[in-house]
Amino acid sequence: MVVMLSLITLFSVLLISYLFLSNGRFSNRYNRSIELPIQLVADDLADLTNWANWLPWLIYDTDSKVTYEYLNSGVLSVVPSCLSWHGPLIRDGYMTLEPARSSAQYFHTTLEAMAFYPGDTHFNIDLTKQKERTLITIQITGNLPFFKRWLRTDYTMRASKDVELALLKLLAHLEKYKEINNNEEDTPVFEWLGQTRLRNIDAVTRPFVVSNQPMSQKMDQGFHDLVTELGPENPPAGPCFALYKKVDLAHHYFSGRLGVPVQNIVPCVLCPERIVLHGNYLHLRYVGCYQNLSLAWHVLYNFMRLNGLKVNRHRYSLEIFKVGPTQTDNSKNYVTLVHLPIK
Repeated sequence: MVVMLSLITLFSVLLISYLFLSNGRFSNRYNRSIELPIQLVADDLADLTNWANWLPWLIYDTDSKVTYEYLNSGVLSVVPSCLSWHGPLIRDGYMTLEPARSSAQYFHTTLEAMAFYPGDTHFNIDLTKQKERTLITIQITGNLPFFKRWLRTDYTMRASKDVELALLKLLAHLEKYKEINNNEEDTPVFEWLGQTRLRNIDAVTRPFVVSNQPMSQKMDQGFHDLVTELGPENPPAGPCFALYKKVDLAHHYFSGRLGVPVQNIVPCVLCPERIVLHGNYLHLRYVGCYQNLSLAWHVLYNFMRLNGLKVNRHRYSLEIFKVGPTQTDNSKNYVTLVHLPIK
């Protein structure tokens, strides 16, 4: 009886602490400028039919059905105020554009996307004039249900990547209005390749830890050192790769091993090893610069969740750099294969 009473008291204390100390609100924003007049950008955003070209949640179902409704615009308006979608993975969702003054450079929407955010969510765009340029700021704000508040950090990170991806796609969409379209915006391309099993790799490797420096800097130095120590007699037998043991985007902490494939190696200071890659992996092909590579992981994790799968944290995640700086001078054409181990 005493034990039961103690357990009930402990549970009550924990529940009350969770109620008063947890915060379910998450928010994140991202901004970039584009060399276009503010009114031209505002006119494009005022037409909700343009939004389907760049909304990040529609990339997960290529055959999703998008429809438009006229809720606040009036019977004579040709501009819809609600965009809704339906797809096998993204399920049902909609975005409603709230009424605003015709002169306002602010677009406030209510977002209902239960496949991505389980609660009240708002997706807002603010435009600021900067001489001949326009600063575009996108923000996602939401509130998590009571029993999901403990996932606030996770949803804050998801919102961060969603607004970053949305802005990159929006900037690419707006490029068509430039008098000289120089394709200056680096639009990432993601190709979902489903599940796969990976072959073992014979390679030389070295551990890495990144916590207070750019990831690309650490990798460039690591691969350079490996190739140098292999010497000219041992050219790489395939694309370089990175094995991730731990990834903490919120605190910019990464650890794992960098590898260079080898074959019939001439004796040198390095000792080759066989990398055994057990089990199934989710596979994504990413085309774009390394600066946006974290978006590829964000997209792959979303594919995993939408398909009802779970990551296997006891195995390495993997990046294979199929096309990189040694093959092309244009970072927009870099090709990286991203692999996530699943249970």
